[in-house]
Amino acid sequence: MNKTIMRSSLLFLMLILMGVSPIVSSVSASEPPDGGASITITGEHTWSQDDHLNGTVIVSSGAILTIQSELTVSEGSQIIVEAGGTINLDEGKLIAEINDAAYTWMRNNDLGSRSRIFIDNSTIEDGATLAIHAFEGTILDGFNAVVDGISTPMIGTQHNISFESNSDDTWIEFTGIQSLNLILDSILIFEYEDGTTLNFDNWDAIPHENWMITSENHFDINILGELRGTNASIVGAEIIVDGTMDLNGILAQSTPIIASNDAQIHLEADMRDSRDDHHVTAGIDTTLDLQGSIVRGTLVDFWERQLEQQIQFRANEVIASMTDFGYPPETTNPIPVDANGLMTLPKRTVEIGFSDGSVWNEQATIVINSYKTAWNAQLTDYGSNEPLPIESLTNYTSSNLPVLSIDSITPEQETNSVDSRIKMNATITNSGGGDARIALECFLGNGSVADVGGYPILEIPGGETRSVEFNWNMFEPGNTTISCGVIQPSQLAVAGSYGGEPVDSDEVMWTAAIQQESGLGVLPIIVVVFILLVGGGIWILQVSLSAEKARDEEKKERSSGTIENEDVNE
Repeated sequence: MNKTIMRSSLLFLMLILMGVSPIVSSVSASEPPDGGASITITGEHTWSQDDHLNGTVIVSSGAILTIQSELTVSEGSQIIVEAGGTINLDEGKLIAEINDAAYTWMRNNDLGSRSRIFIDNSTIEDGATLAIHAFEGTILDGFNAVVDGISTPMIGTQHNISFESNSDDTWIEFTGIQSLNLILDSILIFEYEDGTTLNFDNWDAIPHENWMITSENHFDINILGELRGTNASIVGAEIIVDGTMDLNGILAQSTPIIASNDAQIHLEADMRDSRDDHHVTAGIDTTLDLQGSIVRGTLVDFWERQLEQQIQFRANEVIASMTDFGYPPETTNPIPVDANGLMTLPKRTVEIGFSDGSVWNEQATIVINSYKTAWNAQLTDYGSNEPLPIESLTNYTSSNLPVLSIDSITPEQETNSVDSRIKMNATITNSGGGDARIALECFLGNGSVADVGGYPILEIPGGETRSVEFNWNMFEPGNTTISCGVIQPSQLAVAGSYGGEPVDSDEVMWTAAIQQESGLGVLPIIVVVFILLVGGGIWILQVSLSAEKARDEEKKERSSGTIENEDVNE
């Protein structure tokens, strides 16, 4: 019984290992991966047999992978060239397994710039009918097919165009309502008079101009190292370049190439069927060399340089618009800054390499709508209309901003007693162009607030120097200075950017209030003596009067006694 259980367990374990063995087994780098596997190329390898690529290929730093064959690439596969790695398409081809597409017109009805398809009638002997189909989920209503100058309305999901035998080669052009979107399926079907048909699953073999494809990419190529190509073909890829791409050959349904600022792009290629209205999306510093490359039609351009940009203002209550911004040049809506004074602009197209070989460069302007701080709340807006630089981060500068410097804080006298104030004079220069109404705040050396009677206020026009007077009082004797600076506006986002940093005054010697006390020393004595003398005089006078009164009374008493004695004797 135990042996049976053990055998069953071993058999079950073997079946599990057999089931997962394709996942855990190593994959050879001598051929493309299959079944969604991932391989890493080290050293040098060459693939010279036509094959199928289904999975991820990583070309590591120092490795070189040479492809001299046609590889059919499955949906979702990846090719990653690491920094220092190289992939070399030596007449090699990377073709998406699914490469049919939907084509959308470019909303242009102008003669010479219409979306169109070229029909070669040399094979039509007895006449034929071409069936054009709307892409799944769309209709042809609102659009016209123009053949030999004759416009025919299209209705529903299919439109047929008849060609007589021995017809001349011709372009089928499409016009319509620009607010609608015409999307055609890549399948074209010719039905000949003899009943035979000819199907085109994609337009690769049919000349066509001024279309963009709406289908997504089918596999990815990420180039951090280098991709080289000679007589090479890439169809149906999304290509992202941070390193170097140097290719001669065909790029179909594989653009726009997304190139970083550090990328170097050298192309001598036939570029077809972009997913945008250009074939290379570059940064402002991307190295671009597309000499010898060709594009189809007049509306899909060689390249665009695009920029995501921020502007750093010194305050956080700023609103500005950009004029002549991007392509086609327009004026943006008013854009506010954030709490840090940063303004984020919409993605900006700054350069276009047009399909005719000319190059356009943007020249935008910053227009200040509102720029307020506590310094100019009742004055004119700060800032002025300035050119918008082509850079990722712009530090906004203007001749109409204030720049303050405190030239001096000077006392009227060098010595003063602590029981009286001293007059101070602050001289301030505004070397900028913006007027400022400011207030000063002053501190003692220990960080406490100096007693200067509040906050001295003055207005300083741009380009001028002004002074303000105030009184300073100290309560303790000693040699000291005060430090006075301009109160910064609460809207300031970049500290100290308007100037007005604190400056120390000249030193003042504060003395104790001795002079005032010694000056009063004799006066109290005189007052006391005077009071004593007056009091003494009054006392002596009172004593004298009392004595005189007493003598008078005594005389009266003696006089009355004498009279009484005389009466008795009689």
